[in-house]
Amino acid sequence: DAVVKPRLSRVKGEAWLKAKNKVEASTVQMAQDVLALYATRETLARSPFDPNLERNVKAFGDTFPYEPTPDQRTCFEHVENDMVWRSRPMDRLICGDVGFGKTEVAMRALYRCVKNGRQAAMLAPTGVLAAQHFKNIAARMGEDSDFNVKIEMLRGGMGKNTKKGRELRGRIESGEVDLVIGTHALLSKGMAFRDLGLLVVDEEQRFGVKQKERLKLICSGVDVLTLSATPIPRTLQMSLSGIRDTSTIRSPPPMRKPTKTFVMEYDDTAVVEAITREMERNGQCYYVLPRIAQLAEAEKKIRELFPAIRIIQAHGRMGRGAEENVAEFAEGNYDVLLATTVIENGVDIPSVNTIIVQNAQALGMSTLYQLRGRVGRSNLQAYAYFLHKPEAITEQSAMRLQAMADFHELGSGFDVANRDLEIRGAGSLLGTEQSGMAAKVGFDLYMRMLKKSIRQLRGLDLPAVPRT
Repeated sequence: DAVVKPRLSRVKGEAWLKAKNKVEASTVQMAQDVLALYATRETLARSPFDPNLERNVKAFGDTFPYEPTPDQRTCFEHVENDMVWRSRPMDRLICGDVGFGKTEVAMRALYRCVKNGRQAAMLAPTGVLAAQHFKNIAARMGEDSDFNVKIEMLRGGMGKNTKKGRELRGRIESGEVDLVIGTHALLSKGMAFRDLGLLVVDEEQRFGVKQKERLKLICSGVDVLTLSATPIPRTLQMSLSGIRDTSTIRSPPPMRKPTKTFVMEYDDTAVVEAITREMERNGQCYYVLPRIAQLAEAEKKIRELFPAIRIIQAHGRMGRGAEENVAEFAEGNYDVLLATTVIENGVDIPSVNTIIVQNAQALGMSTLYQLRGRVGRSNLQAYAYFLHKPEAITEQSAMRLQAMADFHELGSGFDVANRDLEIRGAGSLLGTEQSGMAAKVGFDLYMRMLKKSIRQLRGLDLPAVPRT
């Protein structure tokens, strides 16, 4: 039943045995690396956060305007156990669907860290997402709230050679800033904290391996909380093989409806139907393309179909302009936001309930999934259209689109990530190679072999010795 079927070997030939032996050798090597990492992690220690301050964290949690879902409550407990009751630094992955409340788990952890007198940092992949986190977190615990936390934002264009960048880095180093929210600038060399206690990494799948290696340098002995709706295969495999602690949020917020998903060839009538339906209920639409060069042609096409429509663009080359245009659109001044995948993370506008993705065959699995998660954030029925060019489809892109059609229920991010792991292979867990051995013998057998190697090295699988 595997999505990617391994190449069949002849019964009489030696190809299968060779493939199996090769994979077995690689799993033993990987198991050794994994256990070395385990051992190093177990030896790291830091003083736990103060349990007497948990009543303050509870008071902060009470300002959450919604009733937490059962899975959210479990995550709160897991993170509290990691931070307060263990001396080993936390390394936890929160895998929760788009819009299921991962940020609230992070907020409580950040507040706990700051309340204990240590600094905290939150890393986001794009300026749009960092700006949104900054706005939401400042509203909940900033200097104008009851909790009076000093929060700053470090973004692109605030390098250490600019006046603003130098000032802010100086304040972070001296400990004046309690919580800093930033993009990749947080990973730059020469970035120093007075006493960093917690790092939250949002949308972990958007950071490259080298950036994560840099994170490891910064975070030796620091608590790390990673948030992701669709972890990349490597991260997912780390959690499946037990290298990382994982908590999953699968229970949707009340009143949410699954997004109706259509995967089809590009067709003007589909675009007309989708936009007309949304306009009739006074809603707004996202229209997404993979490349900036394709936006102008798409805008011309939409204007032919709807002469009176109000369109605004957002893409990565606009710099700060993209954030401003998204904010304009959020205020309801436009009908369609024509954008690249810059909006895939963190754009949260409840009035938008239709998304059309043209040339969907060119996008990766987690991007498709994240884009679909931009809609359906209210109690209205949402629609997602993935339109593709039949001549540009490859075997892998067909599988990706099929997965989007298959997994349309609420809370299926983990299943999407699992399917991605089967399609692409896992890569080297601890190095920089991205595609791995799993395809040679099939994913299921590969995971069994890896777990067996880990058990054997731990001495859990040794044959029983009869007592004499």
